[in-house]
Amino acid sequence: MGKVLASRQSQRTQKKSMKKRSKKRHKISSILQNLDYKKIYEESTSLQRTINNRGIIIGCNDAYAKALGYTKKEIIGKSIFSHVAMQSRDSMQKSFQIWKKNGFVDNQEVLLKRKDGTTFLALLSASSFYDKNGKMVGSNTSIKDISEINEARIKIEESEQRLREQYEQLQKINKLQEVAEQKYRNLYQKSPVLLRTIDFDGRIMDCNDAYVKTLGYTKDEAISVSLYDHTAEKSLKDMREEFESWKKTREISQIEVWLKRKDGSIFPCLLSGDTLYDERGQAIGRTVALTDLTEIYDTKAKLEASEKRLREQYEQLKKLSLLKDDFLTMITHELKTPLVPIKAFIDILMSEKLGTLNLEQQKRLEIIKSSTNSLLKLVSDLLDAQKLELGLLKMNKDIHDLSEIIGLAVNKMRPNAEKKGIAITTHLQESLPFFCDNSRIEQVISNLINNSLDFCLSPDGKIDIILKTESGNIKIVVKDNGIGIAKEELDNVFVKFYQRDTSVTREHGGTGIGLSVCKGIVEAHGGKIWVESEGKNKGTEIHIMFSQLK
Repeated sequence: MGKVLASRQSQRTQKKSMKKRSKKRHKISSILQNLDYKKIYEESTSLQRTINNRGIIIGCNDAYAKALGYTKKEIIGKSIFSHVAMQSRDSMQKSFQIWKKNGFVDNQEVLLKRKDGTTFLALLSASSFYDKNGKMVGSNTSIKDISEINEARIKIEESEQRLREQYEQLQKINKLQEVAEQKYRNLYQKSPVLLRTIDFDGRIMDCNDAYVKTLGYTKDEAISVSLYDHTAEKSLKDMREEFESWKKTREISQIEVWLKRKDGSIFPCLLSGDTLYDERGQAIGRTVALTDLTEIYDTKAKLEASEKRLREQYEQLKKLSLLKDDFLTMITHELKTPLVPIKAFIDILMSEKLGTLNLEQQKRLEIIKSSTNSLLKLVSDLLDAQKLELGLLKMNKDIHDLSEIIGLAVNKMRPNAEKKGIAITTHLQESLPFFCDNSRIEQVISNLINNSLDFCLSPDGKIDIILKTESGNIKIVVKDNGIGIAKEELDNVFVKFYQRDTSVTREHGGTGIGLSVCKGIVEAHGGKIWVESEGKNKGTEIHIMFSQLK
């Protein structure tokens, strides 16, 4: 009985449910019958077009016509390919064939072309419709303008590309940084200079091979040790002061310090370096270079010892030079002293006041007189050369006529020249005043004439003396036709004791002092003297130029 009641109750429930579903279907059918599909098609915000199975547009909505810039009349009857950009023709052709085969197209991207030639990217979805016999006769295509989406996608792609490039660049930078770090690490470790890195507590955080090798430690022994453990006692104060100063100023002073090796020996170094900072700019320590100065100190010690020896030798040479100068002055003075009375007595004898002389005696006295005069000149030249060297040769300067001075010197030398058969001619500009020591200028001219007499060949020897002004300067030339001077010897003529040719000078006499004395006297008057010669047997010219008329 209970089962029957339950069955009846279930049947009643099923009937109610069927009635309810029937009413709902009727209501939906009624709504669908009342829908205006054409209005939905026309007013749709998406682009709608309808084509036949040959791809000819048989309908479109206002949104489609407006988006492409045509009127509906211009669109109807046209092929869908007339609205496709050239670059999308192949893609559209494939899509069309897929539709004809499958009856639908889903989310196909196509570049559509407007009437004005501009293009835009669109997303196509097509569904087919059929005749009463089930034959596909066309399709309705819904088109969505995705230009903005495409632009956003392009921007995203560009951003992704930039990100990829930046990532690749970062990878390259990281690789380069790793290489650079390894390179600088190698430079740090293999540098011949002693390098160590310390923290703010003065503990060694790192050091290079040269550092541990020079100090005699292993790397493990050196790391974490205080820098003061490697500092010699004589430099502890300086090192502490420099380290405390660095902690305040971050500046590392270049100072010389002495380091201590493991075996207790010490050596000098020059300390320099730079502060280390972290990525936030906070100082975390410093790296210093310690240049071993041992060789420099050894060299310096050797130089100081050498300089000391040189100073001692110089002082000794100065003493010897003074002794030499004193001796030379003394000996020349002592030589000159007896020569004066000898010359005087010769003159007395030759005057025959003490008795008549025969011809032979007169010849002998002439030889003695000539030799005495030569010796007096030599002693006088030695004294003058010595005084010039010491800067003690006195000049009594006044205004004098140079032509008169030269004329006087020539007249004194002429008898000696005539005895040798050598002619002396002069071309002197008259009344040429000059501020000078007349006796010294006469000495110069006499020395030059005497030098020419020694090297002129008689009886055709000639000496020509010229005095003139030239560009506001005074020019004196003593020219002879003697044996001349080789060009390579010209620069040595005025060097004291220099002799052109030993065989020649021995034949003619001379010590090489006279011309050096002439040079000293000329330069004491602000002038210069030089010699010119075309070579052997082509004569000699001595030129004197005083820089300006005085």
